[in-house]
Amino acid sequence: MAGFVGIYGSAVLEMKADVAKAVDLTIYSAKTTKRILREDSNLILHESYFPLLQAGINHAVSGDVHAWFTGEVYHINELNVPSGALFCDRLLANYQSNNLDRFLSGINGIYNGIIYDKHKHELLIITDRYGLKPLYLSGNNGVCILASELKCFAQFKAFDLTIRKEVVEPFIELQHFMGSETWLKNVEVAAPSTIYTFKLDSGSLSSRRYWSWNMIQRSSLSFDEAAFEMGRLLEVVNNERFESNSRVGVALSGGLDSRAILAAVRNGNPVTYTFGTDNSDDVAIAKRVTKLAKVKHVHFNTYADNWLTERFTGVWKTDGMLNMLHMHYSHLMDAIAGIMDINLSGFLGDAVLGGSYLEKKGNVALNTRINAATARRYYGRHFERCDLNDPYFDIDKIDPYLFYNRGRRMIGMGAEEPYKTTPQRLPFMDNRLMDLSYSLPDEYRVHSKVYNAALLRNYSAFYKDIPHATTGVPISENPTLVNLGLKMINRAKWILKYKLGMQTSYVNVHNWILQPDAASFISSALDPRKALYREFTTKDFHALYFIPHHKRRANFVREIMGALTFEIWLQQILNGKLIAEE
Repeated sequence: MAGFVGIYGSAVLEMKADVAKAVDLTIYSAKTTKRILREDSNLILHESYFPLLQAGINHAVSGDVHAWFTGEVYHINELNVPSGALFCDRLLANYQSNNLDRFLSGINGIYNGIIYDKHKHELLIITDRYGLKPLYLSGNNGVCILASELKCFAQFKAFDLTIRKEVVEPFIELQHFMGSETWLKNVEVAAPSTIYTFKLDSGSLSSRRYWSWNMIQRSSLSFDEAAFEMGRLLEVVNNERFESNSRVGVALSGGLDSRAILAAVRNGNPVTYTFGTDNSDDVAIAKRVTKLAKVKHVHFNTYADNWLTERFTGVWKTDGMLNMLHMHYSHLMDAIAGIMDINLSGFLGDAVLGGSYLEKKGNVALNTRINAATARRYYGRHFERCDLNDPYFDIDKIDPYLFYNRGRRMIGMGAEEPYKTTPQRLPFMDNRLMDLSYSLPDEYRVHSKVYNAALLRNYSAFYKDIPHATTGVPISENPTLVNLGLKMINRAKWILKYKLGMQTSYVNVHNWILQPDAASFISSALDPRKALYREFTTKDFHALYFIPHHKRRANFVREIMGALTFEIWLQQILNGKLIAEE
């Protein structure tokens, strides 16, 4: 993702070339450019950015203190900022008045901030409330390296590039990382709601939270009042993010969330797109919805003859931290960027408003803080890789822990790939909508009760007769026994199809990897006699996963594609191979 790349320490001017090479790696399209923010004996700081989002340099200075900002902040006027004032002016002013934590706790956006205090010999690095703009940090050997992508660290001579062996098996099993872990030793992804401080004199990196989930207060709204307020906010937050001098569009699926976005902004005449096979439910439903909204719709077919090698670019863009099984439209990124400049994404709407994280394996966890038993249901033996005792999770909800892991490290990484060419705005992660949803009792959110009510009251025409692609039935405030039965049958069909290796959604990777060309490539790539992965694990992925899947003894598509993701990324980062296939 476009953002900061830099190094802070003693006598770092000799690292100018390293920073310049690293920032080049974060640019993937002509819509992105770069600039130098600071170069002195202690701090080299560059930035890649989308000019359509950041026209000017977001910089403020007062004496020996500088502040920079990258990303987007919404409804800044509600913070009593004078008209036209830059966010970083307020950032700097609140730092100097010792009010930084309180100021940041009210900021609504996707951003990173930096404060450089030359007098105190300190560098402060700031993340947004939910950690939606990734930033990777290393505070080691007396220097602090920061970058918006993990691959950047390979360009720094001052960094010892070491792959962590202990994260290999968790990644293969879970398909994503936990907590703040990355593939690289001494590099972590910056935590949400955090101010990191690197002290030049001691060479130490410390951190503190400026916001925690326990700051959300329980609401006294009735169910009907909550549904009304949720519907009102859906209109507000979506239309705020639609405002732009650039082309704003909507990635439309067959679910609820993107449909709500389109319903809210349809009068602005956005372009929409859907990716999927010609006969997929998502495409069929999207066509019905866009016809109702009277907006342009583009269907991108997810099938590609070279479907496997096309995903290598996605592995590179996501630094090998997302299982390439989920990269359904890597080959379409440039085409999508050609029809819109900014996308409104339904990112985590089902979890925030619909409570989809509240149920797992038949167990429902309502109005309770995350605990070991619940975490184990979601992540098995790997749940302890993220500290359950972190005060950040201190609220009677399990969602914060799941956002921190699956939401931020898997779904968020899925949003990373398209963001490289088309900036993504995430309406459902708006502070006001989040505060409302998590102030409500979970009984309102579970099974999308209050969400369904809000959607049917606000956008009835878009939901009352048009089904959900997954359940096969329209939503209802009071579902009939027939509809409940159909949902159960459709869910059972999905499970059976998955186990039999039949197509369940956009693609049919289960069978595609059995085709001769793909099978030959995968077999060779995972061959332990020549694969790089065997240096970092004792597991033989070829024998363990590929052979039984190829002989149709079991369905190991997730594990095979996860293992292949790791091997491809190792080839990319260590050997400079397989980054892009022409």
